[in-house]
Amino acid sequence: MVLDRNLCFTAASQLYLDTVGCTMDELAGRYVFDAFPEEPQRLGLLKDAFERALAGQDNILTKVAYSIPTDDGGFREVWWNCRHHGLRGADGTITHMAQHAQDVTAQVQAERLKDAIAQELQHRVGNILSLVSVIARRTAGNATDLADFLKRFEGRIQALSKTHSYLIGNNWDSMTVEKIVSRQLADYIEPDSHQISMTGPDIALNASDAQTLSLAIHELTTNSVKYGALKTPQGVLELSWPRRDDGSFTFNWIETGITVLIDRDRPNGFGSMILDSIVPSQLNGKASRDLGSSEFRYYLDVPAKTTAPT
Repeated sequence: MVLDRNLCFTAASQLYLDTVGCTMDELAGRYVFDAFPEEPQRLGLLKDAFERALAGQDNILTKVAYSIPTDDGGFREVWWNCRHHGLRGADGTITHMAQHAQDVTAQVQAERLKDAIAQELQHRVGNILSLVSVIARRTAGNATDLADFLKRFEGRIQALSKTHSYLIGNNWDSMTVEKIVSRQLADYIEPDSHQISMTGPDIALNASDAQTLSLAIHELTTNSVKYGALKTPQGVLELSWPRRDDGSFTFNWIETGITVLIDRDRPNGFGSMILDSIVPSQLNGKASRDLGSSEFRYYLDVPAKTTAPT
């Protein structure tokens, strides 16, 4: 496009007109910043570049943002690499300036997306490594020997791995409670068996909370296989996660048809800490357990803010 010394349009290529969505009749004679209003900082940058070109100083702006008006009264942003230079008349004086622009909008958007993904990946990997560190220290503190530590630690890490392996592509921020439960209990669900039942709506969790819930389900499953409903064919495991009107939900794990030997003097291990403290803390929720002579119940209240958009 070409501007006169008053920064008013005098000419433009058809490609420029197509890009800004205007005709030459609409732009001819108009002050450039009346046609395309800009915020003060951008306006100052562009006006300085235009005036330097009119003063004989060719210049280039890289990845500069332009606000293009839309038909609905709003704006869309494009990014251009712009080269500005003066145009001289017959007597050699500069009478106009020309802007040659290259549309780099796709490149800028790709770079922003890459940076956002890198920052998010760094944040999530940091969270996972912090959780792994806690699991390692706590498991070691409750292990009887190295073999015992390795067995417990490997099981807990694999619980995280099962969930993380699903959190790719479109599933990164929309793993449902049902999917988490199904993957953790996959080895214990028998065809045509009614030992395990699961009911609940489609509730999607973000990646961090999906990892946290999977850790709780792994601990519950491990305990059930050792002492509860999944140890004997007579045991029944019922899982549900009803959602309230405000978007929050309660995860219910109920085992019945079992025989529980309660040792009141036995200290709570790291598994209990995961269920009672770590998981509810990570989810900003609350947890409770009820252990009877023939049943075990675990309740986890999860506030709405931890659910992911669907």
